Amino acid sequence: MTTNILIVEDELLIAKNLSRKLKKFGYSINGIVSSGKEAIAKASSTKPDLILMDIAIKGDMDGIETAAKIREIDDIPVIYLTAYADEETLERAAKTGSYGYLLKPFKEKELHATIKIALSKHQEQVKIKQSLAKDSRKDWMYYDSLTDLPNQLLLRDMFEDILSFGWEQQQDINNRLNTRIAVICLNLDRFGRINDFLGSLNGDLILQIIAQRLSNCIGNNGSIARLNNDEFAIILNPLSGEHSVANYAQNILGELRRPFLIDEREIFMTASLGIACYPFDGQEINKLLCHATKAMKYAKQQGKNQYQFYGEDLEIPTSGDLSIEADLYYALEREEFQIYYQPQINLKTGQIVAAEALLRWFSSKRGVVGPNQFIPIAEESGLINPIGTWVLQEACRQVSAWHRDGLEPIRVSVNLSANQLKQPDLYRIIMQSLSDSKLAPQYLELELTEQILIDDVDINIQRLNQIKKLGIKLALDDFGTGYSSFNYLKQFPFDILKIDKCFVRDINTNPTNDAITKSFIEMSNLLGLRTIAEGIETEAELAILRKHQCDEIQGYLFSPPLPAAEFEKLLSSSKQGIIKAVA
Repeated sequence: MTTNILIVEDELLIAKNLSRKLKKFGYSINGIVSSGKEAIAKASSTKPDLILMDIAIKGDMDGIETAAKIREIDDIPVIYLTAYADEETLERAAKTGSYGYLLKPFKEKELHATIKIALSKHQEQVKIKQSLAKDSRKDWMYYDSLTDLPNQLLLRDMFEDILSFGWEQQQDINNRLNTRIAVICLNLDRFGRINDFLGSLNGDLILQIIAQRLSNCIGNNGSIARLNNDEFAIILNPLSGEHSVANYAQNILGELRRPFLIDEREIFMTASLGIACYPFDGQEINKLLCHATKAMKYAKQQGKNQYQFYGEDLEIPTSGDLSIEADLYYALEREEFQIYYQPQINLKTGQIVAAEALLRWFSSKRGVVGPNQFIPIAEESGLINPIGTWVLQEACRQVSAWHRDGLEPIRVSVNLSANQLKQPDLYRIIMQSLSDSKLAPQYLELELTEQILIDDVDINIQRLNQIKKLGIKLALDDFGTGYSSFNYLKQFPFDILKIDKCFVRDINTNPTNDAITKSFIEMSNLLGLRTIAEGIETEAELAILRKHQCDEIQGYLFSPPLPAAEFEKLLSSSKQGIIKAVA
């Protein structure tokens, strides 16, 4: 289906030139208008798929005011065109929920990429509205008065309805073997803090908006209930395969990450999701909800803003696990930590160009302790700082030794936690690590997640700019916050964007993941960033990433994380490339 674009531009020559470029890319021109009033009338009557809006149009209202009024009428994505990028203008534009902006003069490639990103974002956000009308005579005991959602008392009935009308229709036994009913427990991250800051009335407003967004995401494909203040339960209709459930979870996270406009202020929320599936994780709703809650708490421990499937071996570390904390105090002294290295491969040359340093703990008392068990405890106790310093020093020392031994000069990528970033002497620690190891700064890369940068944005930008002046590379890890991060991303001095494995998984058979990943790569190109896709497990996934011209890749298809000695052998034996180079 052809995309219809409305051009709002009061310079006719510019508008016609823009129209020719759009037609060249295969877009249809809905119309060209030169004033805010004409734009509102045209948008209301013809419903274009996208609007290119010049901010400085003449008349009673400028482009930003016009876009705000159009959004009140209908949800049409708007991309701003402007020659003025001052902070006040951009701040006004952001408040209208724009889908991007282009600074004049812009290149055709930038225009095409920005439009594709905006359309993809809008398509993901527009979900089927929940059409099941509730019985007007419903008993107030079974519904939440604030959000109008069912409460926990109706959960069992909701589950039984889906089980009866969905599961029982799966007559084919082979179908049933791969079919599951997902029970999702959703808890808002840091809601108490936001509630305290905004007040309870605005907190209630946010909860109502969240309830509506969840309803938009799920539509008729499941049921939603409010369990307590900031916790919701979702039961999805039967789905085939874990990846289908994961897609819903990712869509929910993306929908909640969109900003909330409260009192003319943008507020950002995230959530943690836990997922349990019938019949694999339980037969009764109470057990499934219990397991989903356990998985949700685990997701919170891993840094929030993510989903986690329940598993029998799921261990949830808590601040009360004092015995692990006590053993951690002695782990460095007893030399129980090791660093494993996972290769990152250049897709054009096929050669290993970097290695991610991953911490492993081989406890003399406990045996192998997974990072998911001890890292959260190290974070809570403050032990992450001395442990992180050791990782940085050891990774620099090891890679520098490989360089001196004549092996291929590769980068080493070290994860930096929120606590480490806040260390007042972090700059000194990095300088000392480079000096002691004699590693050239361009071969050190620090990975940070977007989540840890949310607080103290201005201070964090200053810290990272100071670090980058050393010549160190900076990478944004686990990228998956959606296209709304475009403007946010431009503020930080990143060199590399890592695409999270949840978007790479089944990319060859999942059109949504394919579109998102392609858009991420295009966006990175516009920002001058290199892209690394992680979690590659199949040749089919590799082929798609190669087609989209991703820069580097990482995953079990090539190698799991390896001890230093084994990684050295891999590096020595792969001088001709670990995969076939692109011709």
